[in-house]
Amino acid sequence: MRRPRALYAALLAMRVLLALSPSYIHPDEFFQAPEVAASDILGVDGVRTWEFTGADPIRSIVPIYGYSGTPFILLRAVCAVLRLTGLMKADAAQQPSTLAVFWAQRLFMACVSLAVDWCVCRVIARRYPGARMLPTVLVLASSHCLVVFHTRPFGNAAASVLLALGFDLVSQIECALAQQQRPPPLLRLRQPFCLLAAVGVVGVFSHVTFAPFFLPLALVAGTMVVFSACHGTVTVAHALVTLALGTGCAALTALGLVLADSVYYGTLRYDSRAVFGVAGTLTCTVVNNLRYNSDAANLAAHGLHARYMHLAVSMPLLFGPLYLLAVAKLWASVKRISRCFCTSTATTSANPSSSSSSSASPRSNGSVCEAVDFTMLSACLSVVVGVLALSLARHQEPRFLLPALPGIILFTWRWHRLLPAYFWQLWAVYNLAVAGIFGGVHQAGVVPVVKYLADTSVARELGCVPLNLPSGGDNVVCAHTANGRGSASDDSLALAFPRLNTNVLLYATYLAPRHLLVQNRHHHQLQARVAMTDLVSMDGGQVQAVLRASVLVRCPADTAADAQRMVFARSSSSSSSPSTQDATTRREAAEYERTLLVVPASTDLSSLLPANHSSSPSPFELRLLYSHAPHVNFDHIQTVLNGPFSAARLDVYLVCGG
Repeated sequence: MRRPRALYAALLAMRVLLALSPSYIHPDEFFQAPEVAASDILGVDGVRTWEFTGADPIRSIVPIYGYSGTPFILLRAVCAVLRLTGLMKADAAQQPSTLAVFWAQRLFMACVSLAVDWCVCRVIARRYPGARMLPTVLVLASSHCLVVFHTRPFGNAAASVLLALGFDLVSQIECALAQQQRPPPLLRLRQPFCLLAAVGVVGVFSHVTFAPFFLPLALVAGTMVVFSACHGTVTVAHALVTLALGTGCAALTALGLVLADSVYYGTLRYDSRAVFGVAGTLTCTVVNNLRYNSDAANLAAHGLHARYMHLAVSMPLLFGPLYLLAVAKLWASVKRISRCFCTSTATTSANPSSSSSSSASPRSNGSVCEAVDFTMLSACLSVVVGVLALSLARHQEPRFLLPALPGIILFTWRWHRLLPAYFWQLWAVYNLAVAGIFGGVHQAGVVPVVKYLADTSVARELGCVPLNLPSGGDNVVCAHTANGRGSASDDSLALAFPRLNTNVLLYATYLAPRHLLVQNRHHHQLQARVAMTDLVSMDGGQVQAVLRASVLVRCPADTAADAQRMVFARSSSSSSSPSTQDATTRREAAEYERTLLVVPASTDLSSLLPANHSSSPSPFELRLLYSHAPHVNFDHIQTVLNGPFSAARLDVYLVCGG
């Protein structure tokens, strides 16, 4: 007993470690939830994508606050306690660190992912008391789909957790109807039925792709209630009341989410002159989402895929050998049902008088025709219907199929204890490889680079002094010091609170999450700020033109020695001060800036730099300030494979001139 527990504990530890890893699977893990939630709750700068800012927003805010806003609320509470105890500066404007914000959301999702383990174990234990669940638990806990994808703040991961809870509720309904007590306790039937309806609505509002995975659960639950009424297990009146309560709970939940979204997006507002005290229109994000995705032009903007991609690529990528096991189990189930149907038809034709007795005993035809397990049937149908329905859409991404995880585990659980040794070996190798890629090295330099920028270029106060250049120019040098002042031989030269902007250009890498800079939305509270620009879909020549137009600072003589001393140049947009003012006053009135370029080491920098002519100096140079490894960019995978130690990095360069 100790060895299985130790193995499961090791898998849980691996889940936590991979959750804390800075790997980055897809921009949506930041920009569809944490950016918005952190901006609203922590008061930091964040990007609101078109999904939130358009006239018809397509993302519901309530689920986002549930799985992404909750860790930020808890983090704010922890910071408040630390301020009261003196362990944190008693400054309400001070934000938590980048790592605190990042780890809070990852650890919270890792804890939420445990609900999938819990629900799967409850379903099997409830339906098959005393069953050997260890193989199933190990298959689930070692799946990279759970260990990596479910520990990221994806809406699809939250939908998968809700679907696992739905299976648990379906099993509760089935057990309530199967009890010997007639009629069964109505509370044990109606409570899970109503909760199932509410969970389904919340899941659809979390991500619209949840709907086809949940539809079989709703149909199976309703069918069980109807069958029970037909067989006298419950009265027709009780069955109708149960169905009506479930429908009412779904409607009330949907209405509550629509009202919350309408208030959040400002389409519904308080108006004392209105009849009911409110005015405006309702915003249903699900309807807006369906309307948007029904337009082929919109889907084309996000990329069109072959309709077989989910079956041929996404399912093997997410589930590996388990996908083959599920296909084999589905084929075996189809053959068993076919044999059962043929045997029942032949028996009825040969002896019509025995039809009533055979229908009353579903096991009368032997082991081929067993009593229907509605919970496992819903698991099978959830996977089949969900995958096939999403395959009809032209825009497909593997993470859309995350809700298939609990269904595929429950559907194949009987075969897990029969798996040969080579399956477990293949399963371990496959999941370790995929978890290492997506959970360890994929785009793993973006978050550390953001942390570097937050530590060096975001500050309430920096010490700055003018930098006297032999060739002229108007530069200042700034540094973090204990007293907030730069080191200078003459304190009279120190500048009083100049505005310092670091312009960061990101090229050939994923979008950087702005909320991890933890810079306050109120610009006046910060002296040094970071502004990020994504050079999306630009070629080398276009990037070079952007670099030429950037404000250039003096190139440091020794980049390593000047790593803690940041040089800023007067902004080209700053107006010159009157000639009657001295140099110090002019510097105080102006803004200063510098430009950094973030680019993978696998990128050919020669395409970004101007041609080197001996007759004229280069208009700008790139000086390496910071580098993080590992960072694997699949767009340049061949270059990374040719030189993994030199190319698997993400670099930060200072754009400077002579």
